[in-house]
Amino acid sequence: MRKAILVVLCAAVVLAGCNGFAPGDDETPARTVTPADVPTDRPTPTPVPQLAPGLTEGGVTDAFALGEAHAAALDDTSYTLHEDFIVEYANGTAYNRGSTDARLAANDSRYFVRQNASGLLFDGGAFARVIWSNGERVLVADTANDSTSYNSPRDVEGESVPPREALVIDPTKRQQLYSYLGSVETRVTGTETRNGTTLHRVESTGVTNPAAFEVQWRDPRDLSLVAFVDSRGFVHEYRLDYTASLDGTPVAVRRHVHYTNLGNTTVERPSWYDAAIANVSTATMTTD
Repeated sequence: MRKAILVVLCAAVVLAGCNGFAPGDDETPARTVTPADVPTDRPTPTPVPQLAPGLTEGGVTDAFALGEAHAAALDDTSYTLHEDFIVEYANGTAYNRGSTDARLAANDSRYFVRQNASGLLFDGGAFARVIWSNGERVLVADTANDSTSYNSPRDVEGESVPPREALVIDPTKRQQLYSYLGSVETRVTGTETRNGTTLHRVESTGVTNPAAFEVQWRDPRDLSLVAFVDSRGFVHEYRLDYTASLDGTPVAVRRHVHYTNLGNTTVERPSWYDAAIANVSTATMTTD
């Protein structure tokens, strides 16, 4: 009978939630703990003002959006592009020195593009190419060793290459902007006004993808990238400077891109037009 009573008491303890004390516990009554209220609403973060597509006061947040906005600003308008590029050794010898001067009508329907190159990469010589189009035909003038030859680009079937396809460069430089601005950390360091337009000065603060700045050279370091961007996302100018190693020798790499005369650029017929027409009309055409 005593055992039956003990079994009944233990069962009652279990069903009551085992409120008995474990061996070694003191007999201080358990305290009732009231759970803290769980917040139902999180604080709303303070929004960072957007200065341009892909750009806030904190820097570039979306390099692709900024590059696309830059290219869109050049659609349906004429403009002038100037670009300088150099890779040189500490003694001032240029491994590769180049420049591009381009004048383009709206939608690249007509254009005049001049490219110059020189340096050790070209065995110390110099080379120049001019591509001109009136929107219907394309003429090319190549100059090397004080000799100029003319050509009108044709495909492998002998058909004239359309003007847009013959423009082998992308004058918007959108790919460069994607690559450069997407491979560094940036900040906005101030503003300046040019011709009544406010430009945000964007500067690099660190490199996140060094491979974006490697070509024949390696180990880019001490990099500085500065860009001037308006509220549309149009990058009026950018400058890139860094040091790298070319076959184990330090070289300085510099690039400067500048846009001007939006909506006010004209494309004239080159002075060598007649000479080019006379030569290409009788010469055998080849793919440019």
